[in-house]
Amino acid sequence: MQKSYAHNTLEAAVERNISCSDGMHQVISNKFTREDYAEINDRADMKLERYQELQKSLNELRSLNSTRYLYTAKRDADGRLIYLVDGLDLLAEDFAYPGTYIEEEMILYISAALDGETIYSQEIMDTTWGHIFTACYPVRATDGSHEIIGALCVEMDMESSYAWIETSNRRALGFAVMAVLVAVLLIAWISRYTRAQKKKEREQQRLLEESAAAAEAANQAKSTFLFNMSHDIRTPMNAIIGYAELAGNHLEEPEVLHGYMENIRICGKKLLSIIDNVLELARIENNETMLEESATNVEDMLDSCLLMFHVSLEARHQVLSMVKDIRYPYVYMDSSHVSEIILNIISNANKYTGEGGSIRCALSQKPMEKDGWCMMTIAIADSGIGMSEEFQQHIFESFTRERSSTISGVDGTGLGMGIVKKLVDLMGGTIEIHSVLGEEGLVVERADNGVACVELLEKAPAGYYDLILMDVQMPVMNGYEATGKIRKLQDKSKAQIPIIAMTANAFAEDRQKALSVGMNDYVAKPIDMNTLIPVLQKYLQSKK
Repeated sequence: MQKSYAHNTLEAAVERNISCSDGMHQVISNKFTREDYAEINDRADMKLERYQELQKSLNELRSLNSTRYLYTAKRDADGRLIYLVDGLDLLAEDFAYPGTYIEEEMILYISAALDGETIYSQEIMDTTWGHIFTACYPVRATDGSHEIIGALCVEMDMESSYAWIETSNRRALGFAVMAVLVAVLLIAWISRYTRAQKKKEREQQRLLEESAAAAEAANQAKSTFLFNMSHDIRTPMNAIIGYAELAGNHLEEPEVLHGYMENIRICGKKLLSIIDNVLELARIENNETMLEESATNVEDMLDSCLLMFHVSLEARHQVLSMVKDIRYPYVYMDSSHVSEIILNIISNANKYTGEGGSIRCALSQKPMEKDGWCMMTIAIADSGIGMSEEFQQHIFESFTRERSSTISGVDGTGLGMGIVKKLVDLMGGTIEIHSVLGEEGLVVERADNGVACVELLEKAPAGYYDLILMDVQMPVMNGYEATGKIRKLQDKSKAQIPIIAMTANAFAEDRQKALSVGMNDYVAKPIDMNTLIPVLQKYLQSKK
């Protein structure tokens, strides 16, 4: 009932505003001539007697109808939309001088009017100056040509419509008070105008400069906010769009469609969570954020995070692998904030890893001395280009990005890692970064036996694996047998992959046997990194 009543109230208010706007248009539009629109162009034209006459008429009509704004507009010589005669009080802070550029919110409406269309906002416009109703009319020449010479716009305050729960008496009182205030302001303006014209012009100049500075600051704040938000919301939004497109191709397959719709639901919830967390950044800094912990299925949480990157990974031909060592399936934690941390880090890895690169996510749990507690570690590695030591010192500062020319084409705001650090600190955790600029690093995938090793290589794209560290003594199929099968693969690029034997047998005959079955080299156990690294460098560099 309340919702229906509110809708009817707003609908009735819009209808009233349309009727009122049409009435004002009929009263005033015929008073404008072609010369009025041609001769008034900038602030200097405010001294024209004709400008003052038109401004006074618009102001009186606006005041009589309790209208928020009433003004004329046209395109300047450069094709940009500008204000001409503003019906506001000249001392109003938002008064628009002739030649002032039209705000972005009104361009669509005024452009339509200049094209000959009478246009009304069908819904209440939520603007920086509040909720308003807008009507724009084409003004035609009265010389018989009916040529469109400009536009007349009416903007009405709709805030009162949102206060429909107030009693009629309070609304009436509010309108009466508003009328009195408008009358008082109008009288004060007339008095001050007649007493001190020059002083008022200087004051107007000061107000104009302050208004311009405030508008610039507001626009900059809006641009900065939107720019910073885009980095964090793009990943789930791309996933939603991708799954929606896939769903459109399977409308006749209910089971497949249900799966895509479920993925869209999950991504939508994650998107909402990201937005909430970004807005919470200020609350974190003000110590106002509270952790909301609950029993969480760790594997489901991780899978739902990784699911969001399916579309972006495919687009960049990247591979995301997971390693899970989960001892405690359910952990009491703030899953929303933990998910936000994972999403931000993987999003950075996705962006800063090149085409065809790889990303590895590993989650492990270890018991702690305190009963009922565990240490959960999430490690994310990628084959990207790394980052400089200097940047690593600032990576957790908000809005910070690596500025090297190598990655200058990567989109992002630098807000994500700042949020990550604050959330990790809030939960009493730690975060570390290990990276060297220009060193892409290695991503390791493990096979439990020789059969699994061969299957991984067969299923992977050509060139995906660069080298195999082959344990000689493995269950199901040992390293020698696995090497033999690999060397017989039909895909020559896979069959010729470097294979390094790893065994505890250090005799010469063991080395000879490894080489005889097709292995390229031999490293004895226990592994000495001083021995292994040169061997890896030898074969990996030879592939470049």
